[in-house]
Amino acid sequence: MKDKYCSLLRAACSFTRRAVLPALFVTAALVLNTTAIAQAPPGSLWYNGDFNGVGFHANGHNTSDPPDAVHDDFNVTSSGWNITAIFSDDLLSTVVTGAIWEIRVGCSIGNPGTLIASGFTSTPTVTPTGRSGFGYTEYMVEVTGLNVTLTPGAYWLSVTPLGNGTGHSFNTTTSGANCVGMPCGNDGMSWFDSVGPFNPNNFSMGVIGSVVPEPATWALLGGGLGMLLVALCRRRRSV
Repeated sequence: MKDKYCSLLRAACSFTRRAVLPALFVTAALVLNTTAIAQAPPGSLWYNGDFNGVGFHANGHNTSDPPDAVHDDFNVTSSGWNITAIFSDDLLSTVVTGAIWEIRVGCSIGNPGTLIASGFTSTPTVTPTGRSGFGYTEYMVEVTGLNVTLTPGAYWLSVTPLGNGTGHSFNTTTSGANCVGMPCGNDGMSWFDSVGPFNPNNFSMGVIGSVVPEPATWALLGGGLGMLLVALCRRRRSV
């Protein structure tokens, strides 16, 4: 009886080591990745980069400035993305009471393309980025709770804060520092006026979500789970 108990204990310890070591490697990889993109929010699939202190553009409604909405482009890669949140980094002196957002496709000079997703929230998450410029503090204005699936291709994003009727909201420019995804703060394909040309600046904003697994990945995952179940059944029978 004692030998059987020791055998079970050794098997349990062996299984625990095999399960824990891969988990530790995955955790370490995630920590390293977070360190590499420390300025981008966790889960960022595209982040155009940090404020470079060079400029800004009006990006707000119901402020002291005329209504305007900065649109900048991003590329969806792999087999597609599932977007759960979007954001823009803005120099603010207004009280943010909401945010409106758009995702467009097929934009070109003088052509706003096709609107494929949009919305409004009265509860955006407004978080200081730790940066400032031109006498203002920069904040990340984030829209959460989304479920938007995009296929591979080029898209344009806008996240526009709503103010309380006073103050300013300016989307900050970037040169691509700490960027994630493509393009990376350097292609000059932003716009604010649908009938005008593209703007040479790039703006700090981004997309959060997950990559849609490719069919081969699903097949590999299914095969791996199947093999794990078979191994567990064999172990149970042997015990």
